[in-house]
Amino acid sequence: MEGSLLLLSFDEQLFQRTDGQTGKKLEQALEEDFLFVKTAIWGAPVQSNEFLLEQERAEKFCFQLIKKYWGKLELYSNDSVHETNTVNEKMKQYFAEQQNRKALFSFLHTQGEVAFDQLIEFIYTKPVPVSRQQTGLEKMYVYKVNNQFFVQPIYFVNEKYWKIIGAKKIYSLFLQVPLRNITRPVELMRHFKTLLAGQFTANRIATIIHKLVQKIDYENPKSDEVKQLHLLNVRTHFTSGRRHMLKLRKCIHALLENWSTGKFALNMKEQTLLGYMLFQEAVYKRDYRSILLQGMYLIEEERINNHAIELVVEYADVLSSMNPQPDTLVKDYRENYLEHVFYELINSVVKEEQFGLGMELLKNNELASCTAVFQLLHADETETMLHIIEATVQRDIALFIDGSPQNIRESIIIWQQQYLKKGSAYYRVAEMTSQHICNLLKILFWAEEDLLVEKLLAVYKKYLIIPHHFQDLRLFIERRVALC
Repeated sequence: MEGSLLLLSFDEQLFQRTDGQTGKKLEQALEEDFLFVKTAIWGAPVQSNEFLLEQERAEKFCFQLIKKYWGKLELYSNDSVHETNTVNEKMKQYFAEQQNRKALFSFLHTQGEVAFDQLIEFIYTKPVPVSRQQTGLEKMYVYKVNNQFFVQPIYFVNEKYWKIIGAKKIYSLFLQVPLRNITRPVELMRHFKTLLAGQFTANRIATIIHKLVQKIDYENPKSDEVKQLHLLNVRTHFTSGRRHMLKLRKCIHALLENWSTGKFALNMKEQTLLGYMLFQEAVYKRDYRSILLQGMYLIEEERINNHAIELVVEYADVLSSMNPQPDTLVKDYRENYLEHVFYELINSVVKEEQFGLGMELLKNNELASCTAVFQLLHADETETMLHIIEATVQRDIALFIDGSPQNIRESIIIWQQQYLKKGSAYYRVAEMTSQHICNLLKILFWAEEDLLVEKLLAVYKKYLIIPHHFQDLRLFIERRVALC
């Protein structure tokens, strides 16, 4: 197998030693070859000077590799035969000229991770939608380390093996090379995490990254890169299941304590990210007081709004980024991070019986309910506008069922037939919406917004009622009436 691939000499020798196997066979080969003591983080590392390349050698290898796997493919443009011929001719010309070697290598290590589509865009200077036959190369990584280069192809054949080898090399760099000498170390750590995905459980990956970041922190002086690695570590805990979610608060508090002052102190965007993760941790634990504390922190001074674009772009693994829909009442409130914050705040207000705070949220924030309810709360004459609640719910159901507000009657029939069935595609949205409306009704009932309560309740019973939610609402109203 190895003879058919264009391999670095280190990779070829290691592949022969291990027969393309990972696990114990790979660990044994590394321990025998490099005489490293096996670490408690992720087994034996590799001596980095064995696989780092001088620039001339790295340039030559990368040019040959890409020419072999991507430069000779027959490409098929979706636009025209002429476009197809032009793309293929340009590719052949590019790799026929050795002077392009340096420009290609500069592109590779500037990008860090490169797949075929990126290469086409680089050579053709614009995105070109093309079809191609199967190639032996999936992607490659190129990073500058000291004055040398880490180069790792990921081949389709034995893909799992090459991903583990790439991860082992990155792991070894972090253990052996000062962080300041590694180009874009946080980006490289993200690739390390990606390469491990599918090879290990999320729990195991989180444990490896946590221990590795702790080691890096101990071995290197404070810097923005070390801080960003800690943030990546916390985000990995956040996305890695129950065991790590339970450790999240401790990790975040340690980060806040160690990085709250000084040159590299956490900025407001980073503090908001941590606040959002603490909020979600409180939701996970159903800690309603903490939900109120962290949720109010996020919406006060427009913290989460002010950094919305940056947070979604930089931390998409943490924040759900679907656009908010303030005019919609029937929806999955988890699909947008800000709508979910208000959904959980309203729920916690009711659980903690802080109804005054609930009314403040409803009057000051459209996303705490929806456009129709928000407008009614601020209208001088409410009675003539109450129909907009039912119109909103009808339109929402039609959009959800049919994708269009045109077929309202047919959509409502389908909805009413299926939304109570737990296995249906509609139950989750119905359940969240029912819970939210019941919470809104409790707050509005407390505030004696009688007309609004009457109309919203009628619409709820007609389109969205879930029996156990409704029973809980009835008991709430009975208790409130008994107290009066």
